[in-house]
Amino acid sequence: MTWLKPEDRTILNHEQANSLWSRVRNPEKGKPITGWLRMFKVGDDFLFKIQGYGSTDLCRLSPDNRFTFVAPPEVFQSHAQTLVSSLHRWLPFTCMRHRKGLYRVAHSKTVIAEMEKRYNADPEKDTSEFNNMHNYSMYRQYNPVMREQPYFFEGIEFDIVDGTCLNPRPDVKMVEKPDERKQWRRALASFKKGIKARVRVHAFDGIIDKMWAERQGQSRWDWRQPQWESKQWIDLLETSIRENEFSQELLMGLAQTTDLGYYKATKPEGKDILKSLDKVCNDQSIELRRRFGVFSTEA
Repeated sequence: MTWLKPEDRTILNHEQANSLWSRVRNPEKGKPITGWLRMFKVGDDFLFKIQGYGSTDLCRLSPDNRFTFVAPPEVFQSHAQTLVSSLHRWLPFTCMRHRKGLYRVAHSKTVIAEMEKRYNADPEKDTSEFNNMHNYSMYRQYNPVMREQPYFFEGIEFDIVDGTCLNPRPDVKMVEKPDERKQWRRALASFKKGIKARVRVHAFDGIIDKMWAERQGQSRWDWRQPQWESKQWIDLLETSIRENEFSQELLMGLAQTTDLGYYKATKPEGKDILKSLDKVCNDQSIELRRRFGVFSTEA
């Protein structure tokens, strides 16, 4: 028994999804699975969408029980906290962050079988009643098992019934080219220097005042904030670093990203922008280096 074991609410095949769909009230609005996940019917397939600030395609289930993740990696990463903690409750899959920019995903059945195999072979396993109630020894096996599972990419497919991954890829190993890496670091350092200069001359003060005035009377859930992993913002960030440009849109985006205080209720100052800048550049580092041609191989 583990926390990954499917429950009555877990959708295990196309037939079960079809049975659930038969009770839908409004097909155009889809069938709620839980607060963050909704199911739609597209032809004979079922499309699962993440709900939140808008609606984002996550995965698709076809009549032959082929289950395909259709979300791009940046979308998966932006919803990683929800997916890592909750996906297995509603669909028989589990995922884990392996390292920056790389997540692993596997069918719950596969992971449970491997965990049990490792648990039974562990000479130090705890067989006490307390451990059996809380799965502590079993949980010790989770990370080692997940590190051997395929990494997530847009289009990865599984047989939802037997758990087989139908198109695994070799792990991504990124080898950097020294000259391109120097050019990238030089461009990034120059860009950060330009932001710091604008902080020193108080160029952000008016931008922050405007942003803060817009937020008054709004819930923090209604605040406008950039999704830096989206094409619009990653394109802007790349161009700004490459051309050493500092548009008002970019500066406002950095201001909107800067959150301070309990419930994010403290108005930021110019110096606080620098911490947000570092976080944005670190979070988007892999994609930015990829766009700058830093990697010689990704295989």
